Amino acid sequence: MNKILDFVKGKFWFFISFVFCKGVVFLTPLLAAEILSKEDFGVLEYALAGLGMVLNTSLNLGVPGAYPFYKLRKKDTSTLEGFALHYMWLLFFFLVIQICYYSIGFSIEYYMALNMAYIISNQVFISTQLKTDGKIIKAVFFDSGVYLLLLVFITLAYLDLNNKSLENINRFVLFYSLFYVGHSLFKALKINKITLLKYYKIIKFSCHLLFSAMLIFFITVSGRFLIEFFLKDFELVGIYSFYFRLAALVVMIYQIVSIAFFRDIYTLNPKTLDKYFTIFFIGLYLISNLSFILSQYIVPFFSDFYKNTIDEYQRVYFILSAQVVFWISSALMSNIIDREELAKKITPLFLVLIILFLSGSYISKDFLNLSRYTIIHFVIFYIAAMLQIWVLYKKKIVFRKSAISLLVIFSITLSLYFTNYSF
Repeated sequence: MNKILDFVKGKFWFFISFVFCKGVVFLTPLLAAEILSKEDFGVLEYALAGLGMVLNTSLNLGVPGAYPFYKLRKKDTSTLEGFALHYMWLLFFFLVIQICYYSIGFSIEYYMALNMAYIISNQVFISTQLKTDGKIIKAVFFDSGVYLLLLVFITLAYLDLNNKSLENINRFVLFYSLFYVGHSLFKALKINKITLLKYYKIIKFSCHLLFSAMLIFFITVSGRFLIEFFLKDFELVGIYSFYFRLAALVVMIYQIVSIAFFRDIYTLNPKTLDKYFTIFFIGLYLISNLSFILSQYIVPFFSDFYKNTIDEYQRVYFILSAQVVFWISSALMSNIIDREELAKKITPLFLVLIILFLSGSYISKDFLNLSRYTIIHFVIFYIAAMLQIWVLYKKKIVFRKSAISLLVIFSITLSLYFTNYSF
């Protein structure tokens, strides 16, 4: 009992800050859906959690994943100062985007997405370092930064003190980008020749993480991007995003565990992690289904967006409620693959999976609608999770219980979806 009390006391301020910040992350997009048109909300989500999120992975060059590897796995603290140079690479990207936009010009959704990619890349990089160093409260705030900014925009819009246009949102995003510009310039003061050599060493390692991270991110967060590409409808992007955000309530639980026990993922033995992961996946699936059922009685009182779309897209919401469990599974297994230096093994498998997914979707694009796309993507999520577990198994790192639990979740979800079960 004393250990439990000590744990609660030690994590008290973390839980308070987490509930606040992640509450903002969860609610802000749903509030945005109420004040923007479906199409404008789709553009915002495309920039924030679609193309912007996909680009963040390639822009970061796999470097964030290298930080806990060197500090926690290898205990190579001498290399850590090389990470300071990464901010200059991100700043270079941001400056090139500004020059291209104001000299050549391109559509606002791409400009916003590129600025979002710059912000998210900084957030992910800084947050990973803070979590690795045990500074989890600061990590939570950095993770949520862009959503805190959007909350300010939405609050001003509700008070009629702000224009609700995409152009105005973009101004807010650009303003927030300047914070990271200043942060990068401050880090530049610490750069020297030794930093450059150590950064080169980091990049040589992180390039392997880059390709696997890009591919798993493409699988897990490309929904908004691919819906716009195949279905050519930002309104459908907005609808998909709304229900994905609603389903992602359980992701908050995952993030509590991920941030609070980030160091343990890199240090505990696989047998112990397999037991914890299995309990976690089953618990999240039950909570996600309960949330799906209860939302039908609660959300209509607060959301016109939900009331206007739920009848047609209830099955999409049902699949997304299960899909987030596989999203969480992929994120957790990616950490294990990174720590075991297996990124090179998973990369070709993910590449083949994505090529088959994209080519199949393109060939059948005239057949696709939002529901069909969502179920196909759900199957791809499951296959990706199994590939990760299989790669670990080949190195005699066994996650048998996790694999069985995910198979059960996948089978139950598909059985309910393809029957005449009334949700």
